[in-house]
Amino acid sequence: AALLAALGENIEGGSVGGVPVAQLGTDAARDRAYAGLVADGKAPAFIPETAIDQALNAHSFYDSYVEPSAAVTDAAQEALSHIARNVGINQMLDLSLDGLSLASIYFLAAIGLAITFGVMGVINMAHGEFIMMGAYTGYVVQLFIPNYTVSIIVALPLAFAVTFAAGVAMERLVIRWLYSRPLETLLATFGISIALQQLAKNIFGTQARPLTAPGWLNGAWVMNDVVSISYIRIAIFVLALLFLGLFLFIMKRTRLGLETRAVTQNPRMAASMGINPDKVNMLTFGLGSGIAGIAGVAIGLFAQVTSEMGQGYIVQSFMTVVVGGVGNIWGTLLGATMIGFLQKGIEWFNPSNTLAAQTYMIVFIIIFIQFRPRGIIALKGRAAGD
Repeated sequence: AALLAALGENIEGGSVGGVPVAQLGTDAARDRAYAGLVADGKAPAFIPETAIDQALNAHSFYDSYVEPSAAVTDAAQEALSHIARNVGINQMLDLSLDGLSLASIYFLAAIGLAITFGVMGVINMAHGEFIMMGAYTGYVVQLFIPNYTVSIIVALPLAFAVTFAAGVAMERLVIRWLYSRPLETLLATFGISIALQQLAKNIFGTQARPLTAPGWLNGAWVMNDVVSISYIRIAIFVLALLFLGLFLFIMKRTRLGLETRAVTQNPRMAASMGINPDKVNMLTFGLGSGIAGIAGVAIGLFAQVTSEMGQGYIVQSFMTVVVGGVGNIWGTLLGATMIGFLQKGIEWFNPSNTLAAQTYMIVFIIIFIQFRPRGIIALKGRAAGD
């Protein structure tokens, strides 16, 4: 292409480089014409690709030799082995941090479902939409409060209040009439899920909305060239620990927690002791929904806030609860940890195919349930069959 361009630029009087244009139909004629341009100083010397390849093949870019000293060879091999070990350790540490981060996200998303599913046995297919509602609550708060730090502080309790109220309304209007009817409950909550998604689309549109993290959450904690974790993931991990402690306090030290545990173990006996199971179910469902709303704010800081965002976590939430043990908070924690590390491990072995990684994980969970149908930590009481 460069040769033809040079010939075209130097046509004078019907010839180029001393060769008539009419005779430039062959490669030899074009080469002669270009040689004439080179001789006249009108074009640089042309180097064929074959000559370039021959020069590259003939050149030695590095020398290899046999080290006569065995001590030097052994030291070099030991250094390479040490480097390989350090890289492997750092890769495993980075993978562990990724797994722990993902586990904390799944735990936040599933803890509310563990409460409602474990205490009431309600298969709530709209749980993901409470996560979505919490994320949109955070987005609306940031529209009125431009300071991102203050807006997040306000959004967390407000998201809990909004989704708590929505959960109570859902339990009073729909769920309370469908207890002990799991198929009808599943269908009803699935319909509510679709309705809430469409409502969000009508209000906020189909485009993703930003939920901006404060400036102090930008960036990552970098240990070395291999190991790093974002500050947002660290904040979510801390938030998950705080909610674990708060949940344990509520369940162990408050009246609501004691009544909830009583209803979980034996609802008939709890009712005979003066506890109102209907009220406990309402508050428990609201509590689980409110926690899902807070999880939505946390997840929205690094994920796209859309009407379908909750659907991306509903399957993992159910798997977390079932694998860990229905209704047991420690089981939910272990289930989230197991699924988070399992997913990251599969993705590490097969990084080019995320869908395949999800498939392998589901197959593993199915096999696991065959051997532990009641989860890692089985709950005695209603979850075990009432």
